[in-house]
Order: sequence, then C-alpha cells, then structure tokens
Amino acid sequence: MVKWILGILIVAVAGAVAAWWWLNRPLVIRHPAFGTDCSNLVSEANLNNKVDCVRVWYGTNRLLLTDDASPAGDIVDVVEGLGESGDQLSMGRADVWLPRLIEQGGSRTRGETPHVQGSAPNDIDKLAEFVFLTRITSNGRESFSTTLQNAINGEGSDSVLLFIHGFNVQFDEALVRAAQLSNDLSRENRFNVGVPVLYSWPSAGALSLEDYQGDRSRSLGAAPYLEEFLDILTEDLSVSRINIIAHSMGNRVLTQALEDYARDYLDRHNRDDLEFRIMLVAADVERDIFDAANGVFDNLDANVTIYTSDTDRALHISSIVNTNQEKRLGDTDTNRPYIRPSLNYQTIDATAVTTELFGIGHNYYSDNPTILWDMMCTIRETPPQNRALEMARFGDLPNGDPYFRINSTINPNANECTLHRTAFPAGSAPIPARVERNDGASEEPIDIMPEAVPAPPPRSMSPPVEIAEPDPVIASEPSPIAIEFLVESYDEIDLAPNNNTLENAFDANREIASIQIRAASDTVGSEQANLARTQRYTDAVADWFIARGVDSDLISAQGVGEGGLAIETEDEIDEPRNRRVMILITYAN
Repeated sequence: MVKWILGILIVAVAGAVAAWWWLNRPLVIRHPAFGTDCSNLVSEANLNNKVDCVRVWYGTNRLLLTDDASPAGDIVDVVEGLGESGDQLSMGRADVWLPRLIEQGGSRTRGETPHVQGSAPNDIDKLAEFVFLTRITSNGRESFSTTLQNAINGEGSDSVLLFIHGFNVQFDEALVRAAQLSNDLSRENRFNVGVPVLYSWPSAGALSLEDYQGDRSRSLGAAPYLEEFLDILTEDLSVSRINIIAHSMGNRVLTQALEDYARDYLDRHNRDDLEFRIMLVAADVERDIFDAANGVFDNLDANVTIYTSDTDRALHISSIVNTNQEKRLGDTDTNRPYIRPSLNYQTIDATAVTTELFGIGHNYYSDNPTILWDMMCTIRETPPQNRALEMARFGDLPNGDPYFRINSTINPNANECTLHRTAFPAGSAPIPARVERNDGASEEPIDIMPEAVPAPPPRSMSPPVEIAEPDPVIASEPSPIAIEFLVESYDEIDLAPNNNTLENAFDANREIASIQIRAASDTVGSEQANLARTQRYTDAVADWFIARGVDSDLISAQGVGEGGLAIETEDEIDEPRNRRVMILITYAN
C-alpha cells in the first residue's frame, strides 16, 4: 500500500515538474537560419504577405561578440550582445522577422511579440506566426549613417524613432521591441513615426535584486555613449524629427545623456530645423533628478510627454530598493504625478490601461493597443482634446496643475489618429462668438464648432480648421471672442502688425478662462516644416499673453501646418489666405 501511494506521489511530482518545464521552456528569439537577411528568407519562403522584415539600426556600449568568419570589411556579423560594457560605442543594424498584423492579413495582434517556446516549428507557414531575429551586423560610422539615411529616404520619411529600453532586457529582446514599436506605432500609408533606431545599454537581462543594482550602475555608465550616439544622429542624418521613447531604467540613461547633450546643443549644433519629441514611459528615475535636468532640455525646444501609472509595482519596488523614498517620475502616486507647468510638457496617467507582465504592470507602453495609439497621437502632435483622455488636476484640487488620464472605455479608431473624448462630447450646439478683425469689418456672430483641430491628414483630405468649443466646466456662460488674422510669412516671427488686434481683444481687467491659439500654413515647403513653423508662431503668441499675466496652463497653442487649409490648393502653392492665425479668448466673467 505504501509503495502504491509512493508511486502515485512520484508520478504526480514528475508530472508537475514536466508541466513546469513545459511552461518555462526557453524562448527562441533567433530564426533557425540566423545570419541571413530577413528579406531573403521571406522571399524564398514566399511569405511576403504574412511577414514584415523590419530593419533596426542600433548604437550600444554593450560588449559585442563578432563572428571571426565574417569577411574582412566594414560590416561584420554579431554573434551576441553581452550584459557588460564594451567601453566604446558600437553601431550596426539588425533584421527582425515580424508577423504582419491581423488587419494586414497576418496573424499578430498590435502590441504582441509572439515568441516560440522550445524549438522552432518546421512548417514554414507556422514559422510566419512568430517573431525572430534573422541577422545582426556591426558597422563603422560611415556605413551606419549612409545605410540609415538611405532607409529614411527610401521610406519617404524625415524622422527616426529612437528607443531606449529599460531594466532586465537582453540585446536580442531590445532589437525586437524596437521593431515592434516602430511597426505598431505607424499606420500604413497614413503616418510614419520614423525609421527604428535602438540605443541598447548593457542590461544583464535578468530579474533579481543583484541584477537590478547592477543594471542601475551600468545604466548610468552608458550615458556618455548615448550622448555620443545622439551627436552622430544629429550631425550625420538629414531628418527633421527625432522621436524618442525611453522605458523604465532607460530614462536614467536618457536623462543624464540628454542633459549633457542639451547643455551645449545651441553652440555645437543649433539646428533650428530639427524637432525633438520625447516620451518617457514608466520612468525609473527620481523626480528631483529629472526636475534638475529638464531646464537644460529647453535648449532642444523639445515636446516632452510623461506616461505614468499607479499599478507599476516595479517602480514601487525601485523606490524601496533605492532607500531614498523619492517618488519615481513614472509613478502617478494616486493623483499626484510629476507635472511641469509648461506648454511643451504633458503628463498622462495610463493606470487605466496598464497590463501585467510577470505581475508587475511595467510594460504597458508596448503591449496595450490603447497606449500604443495614444503614443502615436503624441508623436503626431494630436492635441489632448482629440484623444481618449480626460483632464484631471493634481491632488484633485480645483486649482491643481492639470494633467490627463487615459480613458479605458474608449476604443482606438482603426483608421484615424483622432479619438473621441468623453470630456468634450460631440454634437453640442454651436455658440455665438463676437469677432474681432484687423480689417475693420463689423462684428458678426460666427459658429465655432465643438470639435478640436485634428492633426494634419494628407493634403488631399485637409479640412478647414475649426477651433474647439471651450471646456463647458470652465466657461459655459460667456461668449468667447474669436480673432483671425493673416501672416505674411512664418519664417520670421513678427507680431507687430497684429499687435493692435491682440490688444483690442485682450482685457487685462477680466479673468481669463481659456485661450486657444491655432495657426495654419499654405502648402509651400514640406508638411513637417510647416508644422514646425506654425507651432513656433503659436508659441510666440502664447508668450505674448503670458507676458501680460495670463497663466500658461490656461493657454492651448497648436500649429496645424497644412492641416488647416482655408483654400484647397495643390502642393507648393503660395496662398496668403491659408497663412492664418485663429485665437479664441474665453473670459470667466
């Protein structure tokens, strides 16, 4: 009897061990034919309709092991990227085999990176359902920059998407994540967030207290190499936008590197044609350290969005491990997130859509379709009122600094960046507004529709700009004052010709509820350049009001470039009526 019971226990234990082993089999990240260009593999297997080949360019200070059998020359194959520093900046590129999204005829859901557990399947069609690395190479600077610029030109892009990974990420995983983000944040034939570029610092890629402390030290040591990499991207590439996503401990690397890079940026680079859009997600960096650095970031004139969460237990653990108890930048702290009251900074609480990864809710930035969509809208400069966001105030105080919360009940639209925002319901009746003109025309009521200005669609689809209805919670009674004037040229900011118009509309003795500023351009020049020109002009108008005592938090300023054509024209048409500025001033009394 005892032997019988013992036999049952042995079988049960063996079965449990076997089940545990089956569920915890190692992930296979590399393609069975690793070392081959992805496009060749996909073409040979006739999988072009099921697999996207995404080429990722990278910079790293990891120690790279290269293949001694590689032919002599500028490009060598990389065998492995280690979790230790190589004490130099290395650059190269990698090919990622990525299943197409379901809506494109593939098998992958947006946000997914399906990996094989155990061994790769022999069936070719089954292989198309998983993510693989097919090749990694290391390149010299000239080859790196030339091939990256060729890719930018080939895609018709003018941007790069620079991703900086966080704690517990191996080199192979970081390359795959960079490819997935670039693919899932773009919209085919609609919007391209930029050619994917990765900066990989030497994370050990292991989850333990010792590894966390080691990663923390190695992340800080990587900052000078990232700064060197940023210099190369700035000096070697012809782009108008660098979009940056930093995750977790990668924010430590970025904060230090960007502070040093920005400190003398105006002296060394001073490229007024280069825009920076920075997204800091689940940032494992102390608020006071970031606060001390972000003033220097102003040299870059960057737009910065901080995504936070209240269910990111990795950050809670980080606060305990680091003993200083200083709140992390990525921690919402219930309703008290980090907020910088500046027009080009936004804080977005993503608690409503954070997902669980190993039970710690730390990877919500990449595996949730809603947050992916909002990040795309952020890069596209879609204003908050056109997204699935609801306004909140610090500490829920009536006068607290404003920030935004993701609304999890709103599903992203599959075709447009604009999301319906419940805080500003559509369908409200238009309100009459008194018009102040600079041409001496009589005042007549006009209709100002409640939907905010969308980000610019392709030229052929450009609708006239409509200014958003003021927030009914702030100002529902008074009629707003609408101003519209034309601008001779956005290349030089000169408010003098319209100073009287602004002075006549602005009453310093009345309390301001809100001011909305929009600027639109003609079609001369690139869409990105026109977006930048009009944004600079709206910022200057905002500064005009701020100098007269208006709280910057009450001002919304957006340049919409060619997205606000009053007169539809072909490309490169100088139409003065399209270079217009629209201002809506709402008084609280």
